[in-house]
Amino acid sequence: MLPVYTGGLSAPPESDGKNRFVSYDTALGFHPGMATCTSCQQQVMTNVTYKAGQYAWLMSLLFICLCFVLCFIPLIINKFKDAYHTCPRCNKVLHIERRKCCK
Repeated sequence: MLPVYTGGLSAPPESDGKNRFVSYDTALGFHPGMATCTSCQQQVMTNVTYKAGQYAWLMSLLFICLCFVLCFIPLIINKFKDAYHTCPRCNKVLHIERRKCCK
């Protein structure tokens, strides 16, 4: 059975080499959204966890140059971190929204 692409961005690549897609009405950003899990095939509201990515580390380095006291702010505040959308049922990562320095 071939996966059906219904819009949005693709999920992270699977290890079995097959293309899998997450379907959702609007693009998943930095807040929870509705998606269909590629693992359990359920329509779910995604859980979002934030992890420090390249942008957070770059901003931290910039803050070190400006003032040492402020250097940990990008590693603490979610506004600087990447958003990982996961299925609340099976905990599979459905989408990663990465912060970018330039748009």
